[in-house]
Amino acid sequence: MMIIFATANQLYRLFMQKSSKKNKKFKKYYNKANMNFTGGIMYRTDLAYEANESLAQKVEGIVLKTQNYSHGEIVELEITDKEAEKTVGKKVGKYITYETKSLKNLSQKSRNEVIDILAKAIRDVSDMSRERVLVVGLGNRNITADALGPKTLDKIKVTRQYFKAYNKEYDEDFNEVSILEPGVLGTTGIETMNTITGVVEKIKPTLLIVIDALASRKMRRLCAVVQITDAGIEPGSGIGNMQGSLNRESIGTKVVAVGIPTVVDTATIVNDTIEMMEETLRDKTDDVGQIMGILSDLEYNEKHAFIKEILSPMYGESIVTPSYVDEIINSLSELLAESINKAVHPGYVNS
Repeated sequence: MMIIFATANQLYRLFMQKSSKKNKKFKKYYNKANMNFTGGIMYRTDLAYEANESLAQKVEGIVLKTQNYSHGEIVELEITDKEAEKTVGKKVGKYITYETKSLKNLSQKSRNEVIDILAKAIRDVSDMSRERVLVVGLGNRNITADALGPKTLDKIKVTRQYFKAYNKEYDEDFNEVSILEPGVLGTTGIETMNTITGVVEKIKPTLLIVIDALASRKMRRLCAVVQITDAGIEPGSGIGNMQGSLNRESIGTKVVAVGIPTVVDTATIVNDTIEMMEETLRDKTDDVGQIMGILSDLEYNEKHAFIKEILSPMYGESIVTPSYVDEIINSLSELLAESINKAVHPGYVNS
């Protein structure tokens, strides 16, 4: 992460060199950045409420509710029609998002409360009753930032084998639960969608819970947000690797997607760093505009487009994750597994 901040410092100096309105090269970049943004190019995020935040004005067809807790905040966003879907760039459905400063550093009491909150959100968006549940962990176990799904599966309470062994249709304390780790095309040679579709056709679950690592557009939300939605998921969409949609229409059964952002792109880090610099300067001087140059006149989205324009020739499409991601993924996978176990098993008790 320190390397990225060093890069941010270099870019800041580059910005300052270009920030004169008389500089024709800067004008070219600035105009191109404006053109890219106003042309509708959204910078990458898998979080629906981030996509909604980026809009310049309120959109009809979006219902937004918030609820505060001592340890964080719940944002419930519902996209109700196709027009809003097109504007926001997210599918029609309910999106429940829990955000805190750090999911890893919650106290035991707060952690248990968050598990209850997430379990309730999963039950609510899935309209859960007695279900045959298939929990799918998307991602590559060998790449830590992408291993959230597979590592969560390691801690899921699997029960399908007992239902089959004892020919049970119903249990008071447990639902029938199985897990699937489809891997990635690069290691299995099989498309993720094909693997999931094949298993769904064979075991016929009534509910699919899909876990995946997401991408955010804000540094402060990295490993600090959980999104739960009934709109399904598009694996790899946050980093531009589209594989098709996992939703009720494509799978033929209820789908709940659960994810935590574990990566951001380099342009987001640089942009957020500049925003923080501006906030710090505002507390100390009235000459922010003079110090920051034309950058202070650009909106967040415009700056992001401009930064991407400069970064692309040097670094291409770079994605960044925290240096301590190994420890974080272990902690977050335990949190998600506990939440899912409590959601799907009526008699489950937090470990």
